[in-house]
Order: sequence, then C-alpha cells, then structure tokens
Amino acid sequence: MIKEEQNKVLITLGATIRRIREETTDFSQFKLAIEIGMSENQIRRIERGQSNPTVKTLTKIAEALKVDIKILFE
Repeated sequence: MIKEEQNKVLITLGATIRRIREETTDFSQFKLAIEIGMSENQIRRIERGQSNPTVKTLTKIAEALKVDIKILFE
C-alpha cells in the first residue's frame, strides 16, 4: 500500500512539473534539462513519475520554472 501511494505522488508530481513547464514557459524537456544541468532522459523520467527526484533537483526545477517549490506539490 505504501509503495502504491508513493507511486501516485511521483506520478502527480511529474504531471504537475510537465503542466507548469508547458503552460508557463517555452522550455522543452531538453531546454529544462540544460537549464538545471541534468539529462533530458532524467527530466523525462521525472515527468512520467518514474524517478524520485531529490529536494535539490526539485529546487532547481522550481527555480527554472519560476515557481515556489510548494507549487509542485499542489
């Protein structure tokens, strides 16, 4: 049950990051990856909910998207 809940959180988080990226910036996954010093594949995995990003990574993503980190969890 816990793993299932964790997966739901990761999927929701990834979908939120993607939505914000697409609606508020002109960033592609590639451009966001360059902006925060990650690979495009890692951004893709985060947005699909297949990766558990660190707080440091989420902070970089939020800064690049110009949102408060708490917005990523709403």
